[in-house]
Amino acid sequence: MRRSLSILTALSVTAVALGAQQPSSYSYAFRTSGDHSGDGMDGTVRVRAGRARIDVQDRDGDRQYMLVSADGQTVTIVKPDDRTYTVFSGDEFAHIASIGMRAAGAVMTMKLHDATIESTRLGKGEMIAGRQTQHVHVSERWSMDIGAMGFTEPVNESVETEYYFDPSFRLPRNPLAEIVASAMTILPATDAEFAAREDSVRKSIVRGMPLRTVMTQHDDKGRTTRMVVEVTRIGTDRISDDELRVPSGYTRKDGDLGRFKVKL
Repeated sequence: MRRSLSILTALSVTAVALGAQQPSSYSYAFRTSGDHSGDGMDGTVRVRAGRARIDVQDRDGDRQYMLVSADGQTVTIVKPDDRTYTVFSGDEFAHIASIGMRAAGAVMTMKLHDATIESTRLGKGEMIAGRQTQHVHVSERWSMDIGAMGFTEPVNESVETEYYFDPSFRLPRNPLAEIVASAMTILPATDAEFAAREDSVRKSIVRGMPLRTVMTQHDDKGRTTRMVVEVTRIGTDRISDDELRVPSGYTRKDGDLGRFKVKL
């Protein structure tokens, strides 16, 4: 499942400062990059009064986009080609991959043990996009027993995450970026308690979207995978109220979150 999210792995982001006072309307661009040449993704987020619309570079003719409520608790996927939309909980959407794996419990067994999450505040970070950041390090380690067709394999992995953020400039929540960031902890996040702990630690550190997130995964075979999430530009692109609403005449189409495929 982690490999299936390879197109989403790694964001690299740089920003242009907008001044000390955060505006009510602005935009920012982001790009993903990682260890594989096909992992890149470019997108634009336009914000108005806390609500946001996320568009990504068109892939395979798919024009769907994402709307995020002002509190970040509701995510709406809009599909103009089908004239449909689907509404999700923001927290559940951020863990869409692990929820999908959890739904595979009928054919796989996954038992988590010895899981730890530790955070360290490192104080002043580097300047990113002209903004002074704060730097926090989070270390997650776990062991799992994964079974299928009568065979069980032990897995031992860890993820080191570096968060850089400006507490005076809060970007709204970007659930798509959270999916990218969660790709490295898909397996342990199939455990609902671990996923809740992970969310709690992250929310205690930084609100909204960090200016940069760097994730490095280590497995028990000595392999290392790196992902980066970073804003590439902060600008003044405007968005209308109509662009932040589902177009009239569209049909709501609810579905199983575990089976929903992210094509953004």
